[in-house]
Amino acid sequence: MNDQPDRKLDAKYSKVRPYSMTQAVKWGDCDPAGIIYTPRVLDFAMETLEAWYRDVLDISWLKLNQELHMGAPTVRAEIDFLAAPAPDQEVVTTLRVKKLGRSSVTYELTGCGDDGMAYYRATLVACFIARPAFKAATIPEPIRGRILDYQTACGDA
Repeated sequence: MNDQPDRKLDAKYSKVRPYSMTQAVKWGDCDPAGIIYTPRVLDFAMETLEAWYRDVLDISWLKLNQELHMGAPTVRAEIDFLAAPAPDQEVVTTLRVKKLGRSSVTYELTGCGDDGMAYYRATLVACFIARPAFKAATIPEPIRGRILDYQTACGDA
């Protein structure tokens, strides 16, 4: 596992590979002892995933829902808590695509400090659905192509 995000630019998307997002741990994210609340870690992962859809897949969740009449809800979430970041620390969450199915995608998101200390690793599984039926749907080809391109750029394909 590479603890530091790769800062090389991919010309096709002009984005950092693998995609990462930096978030600061605020005092309000923690209990009185200064330990981050468990649900905030999932928030960090989900906020990174949402930004990845927008920045890499070039589609917001709103557009996916309203224009394509689809969704990609998370159907499984697993988090390994490796260390606790303290208030005022920054966490860099890096996203990798581990598996691409017909209608599902498995993501691995790792949150690290700027010193490389790994705080958490989250595995999220999303299933593309057709709305309003809420039935599994094939990932549309333009989106699937971008996911495959991303995997290739990250060396995961």
